Amino acid sequence: MSKRKLKQDVREHLEGYSGAAARLDIEEYLTFFTDDAVMHGILEMFGQTGPLVGKEALRGFFGQAFAGLKWLIQLNSITNIEIGDDEETATASLGVQERAGGDGNEIIMIGRYDDKLVLTDDGWKFAERRLTIYKFAPVTDASSA
Repeated sequence: MSKRKLKQDVREHLEGYSGAAARLDIEEYLTFFTDDAVMHGILEMFGQTGPLVGKEALRGFFGQAFAGLKWLIQLNSITNIEIGDDEETATASLGVQERAGGDGNEIIMIGRYDDKLVLTDDGWKFAERRLTIYKFAPVTDASSA
C-alpha cells in the first residue's frame, strides 16, 4: 500500500475518533484504541496524575465523562502524520479544540495530541495518545453563546 494511502487511512481514523467522541458513544469510541492503549494528560485536567492504561481504564473514565454531557464538539487541526518504515506504525500530531456541556455547565479545552498508532487487522488504532493541555476552563458566558 502506498504511503499516501496509509496517511489517508490515519487521517480517517483521527476524524472518526472525533466523530465517536462527539456522539458520546463510548462503545464506538473504544474501537479506536488497542486493548493496552495508554493515554497521557487527561487525568491532569482534574488534578490527578498518571496515564489511563487499557480499554477498561478508558471506559471507566470516558464512560462516566460522556454520561455527564449533553453535547461535545471537537475540532482538530492535523499537523503531521508520519508512517513508519515498517508501514504498520505511525505517529500523528494535531491541535485540538474541544467544547462540551451538560446540565448548564460548559468547558473548553485547547491542546495538542501526539499519537502513536499501530495497524491492526481492523485498521489503525491508537497505541498511545499524549495530550498537552494549553487551556482547560469552564465557560462563564455559556448562556450568551
